[in-house]
Amino acid sequence: MNTEARRRDIWVDGMRRAVASLGTVAPPGAPRWPIALQATVVIMVPLLLGAAVDRFDIGLIACVGAFTVPYFAALPRLERLRLRPLAGLVLVASSLLGALVGPYPGAAAMGLIVVASAVGAAVHGYRLGPPGPLFPVIVYGMSAHAVAEGQSALVLVGWVAAGCTFAVLASIVPLIRRVHRQVTPRPLRVLLARPEWDRGARDLAIRTAIVATVCTAVSLLYTDPERAYWTVAAGVVVVGVMPGRGVAVNRGLHRTVGTVAGALIYMGIGELPPNPWLLALILGTLQFITELTITRHYAIAVTAVTPLALIIVTTAVGDFGTPAVVGERILDTLVGSGVAVLTALIHPPGPAGRPSINPPPSPAD
Repeated sequence: MNTEARRRDIWVDGMRRAVASLGTVAPPGAPRWPIALQATVVIMVPLLLGAAVDRFDIGLIACVGAFTVPYFAALPRLERLRLRPLAGLVLVASSLLGALVGPYPGAAAMGLIVVASAVGAAVHGYRLGPPGPLFPVIVYGMSAHAVAEGQSALVLVGWVAAGCTFAVLASIVPLIRRVHRQVTPRPLRVLLARPEWDRGARDLAIRTAIVATVCTAVSLLYTDPERAYWTVAAGVVVVGVMPGRGVAVNRGLHRTVGTVAGALIYMGIGELPPNPWLLALILGTLQFITELTITRHYAIAVTAVTPLALIIVTTAVGDFGTPAVVGERILDTLVGSGVAVLTALIHPPGPAGRPSINPPPSPAD
């Protein structure tokens, strides 16, 4: 068998495994319900308060603080508490930058590339693990788009900061249990030691930068500059935190299937009668499902997080329930996922099986 035939067989086998993975649920690992419950509380409290004072729009902005909860989830709680404010600061900084450059399309495009590339480099260099640069990209894009549409930059960034602050404070509550205080936390100089730029980390950081640049350029030239952040978000999440070609194909397929299914759910939610209390319950349920399934079946998690993100983002810019949004987001996902899968060619062919992940700096407690 010649080299070209062997290469073709490898790709066909890889695609076959990717399709089969859609019907495979990974075995349970460490319990996810504590993280899922915390994220649900952090997202629902601002929404319920907003509904109570008839300012549900403000609650939707503040609830993005829940995006800090998945970060550092594999660390002991005391270490997680030390690092989570950094995740909140990154989200607030992303929102601030987006709000400042949002009215200027060229600057907004450059800012998007900078945010995705810089956060990606930090995630891969420091082995911070999932969810990577996904949420800073979404918050940046939401802020830029909202301010460009007339939203007050001060109000928007202020409520994002309030939501992130609440998320950090909510992280303290579980420490009332003594078991979480028995682990001696390492200092920040250890948790954030100098990055280790091995081949996997370098390849992932380069792929993230390529995805950010190419997806932004494609959006500027061929689709819609205002939607560039969604295309980039789809790409960087397919890059993920695990090197390897097979992983990229799997995540690209799961991301696409999950986005299509999630977009259909979003359409159904958009047909419901306006009711902020019901919407808060729906968003909380979607957040819980996302965090519960993210480590076991990526497509299911994407199916839940897609309508969640769409509702938050489209409401912030006044497009909630618009049917055109669904088709646009599916197209953006196909472009972003496709670019990310192609960048996997940077990785050298490896042995069959699941490649090793760049692990977080400590096991869970």
